[in-house]
Amino acid sequence: MSAKKTIKDPKDVVCLFIDNGLFTHIAKRLAQVYKKVYIYTNSISAFPKMNLTHVGYGVEGLTVVDSIFGPHFDEIDLFCFPDIYSGDLQVHLEGLGKNVWGCRMGEALELKREGMKEILEAIDMPVGKFTHVVGLANLRALLRERENVFVKIDRHRGTFETFRSANYRETEPKLDELEYSLGPFKHIIEFTVEDEIPDCIELGTDGWCITSDEGEAQYTKNLISGIEIKDVGFLSKFTQFDKLPKELTTFNDRIKPVLGCYNWRGFFSTEVRITSKKECYMIDFCSRAPSPPSELYASQYRNLAECIYFGALGIVVEPEPEAKIGVELMLHSSWADKSFQPIDFPPEIADFVKIRNWCVINGINYAIPQAVGLPECGAVIGLGDTIEEAMDHAVENAEQVTGYYLEAKTGAIDDIKKQLDIMDERGLNYFK
Repeated sequence: MSAKKTIKDPKDVVCLFIDNGLFTHIAKRLAQVYKKVYIYTNSISAFPKMNLTHVGYGVEGLTVVDSIFGPHFDEIDLFCFPDIYSGDLQVHLEGLGKNVWGCRMGEALELKREGMKEILEAIDMPVGKFTHVVGLANLRALLRERENVFVKIDRHRGTFETFRSANYRETEPKLDELEYSLGPFKHIIEFTVEDEIPDCIELGTDGWCITSDEGEAQYTKNLISGIEIKDVGFLSKFTQFDKLPKELTTFNDRIKPVLGCYNWRGFFSTEVRITSKKECYMIDFCSRAPSPPSELYASQYRNLAECIYFGALGIVVEPEPEAKIGVELMLHSSWADKSFQPIDFPPEIADFVKIRNWCVINGINYAIPQAVGLPECGAVIGLGDTIEEAMDHAVENAEQVTGYYLEAKTGAIDDIKKQLDIMDERGLNYFK
């Protein structure tokens, strides 16, 4: 039998938020409720830079610390891990009797793609055709023969993000770039190459799993779910889990025992491709807060702080919506990856602007450069009771956000509308 928990009012909770830079907006939301929020970003290196150690610096309500352990350790009521790569640390803290929000070693479900496919087969889910490739030369050979495939990597996401190869001629410059950047690693790097699943729409669920003290994995009855336009936008609806199409929720139902084995108490997200024949392929599992739409979590969920605190104790709290519909438009900048990106906006829309690797210096909001090759540096969101209201609100907010080379991806709105039309045609439109 586990020791009796000490349960606090959330307004009395002291939290240590362990971020990798993507989820400062969640830390900010927690700070609006909890007594105190410390933030720590792992910067371990022989030559550490301020770019990681100062994520969260100057953000109202956040106190940056340079270690998880230290004089603040004993006052922490909640250790919050919105991201992966710290599973062993989460298990260690849990062993010390600490309350931990996170996926624990369940990060392997995201970081080991082929292992995840084995689990999909074990729970009787379809798996699309894929090929394991070692070495860039072998990848080139495969892509000369195969078209319309997706090239993915396991844990080293900073090497490259998933990319689509329509044909070798179009992809060759990307491979040349990879060959140069990899150096001798080009001989040993491993790829997962997935065939395209044609004639599909892609939907997903976004929420969390709470394992009880008895080892039972539990979901909330309500959550947000929606349409992602890859790297540019998202449409969410706050809805009941049992009102979603079964093609979307079958995986969630079958993976429950696996999540329970990890004592999962944290975020997870799915990407499901549904064919015209309503076959459902769970293509990518996310063991962390997704981006998008975690930027929406911080505003669309009124009681996110309560859900996280009690969830870390194994207690399910149902989320309460601030609005039924949410729209997220990603902020892109070709400048931001390698240079500080000032992001300016009126204070009255501050709750609707989310910044990655966020810091505030002399009253100016910055996205701190991380040089990982991604143009995404934040997001703008809109909320409403209807799709039209949320879209209009998001665009209205986006028009007030400015910055050097900064662009809000408002074109995602049209892509979302096209996806809604396809959902209508296939009887899957749960946004009605």
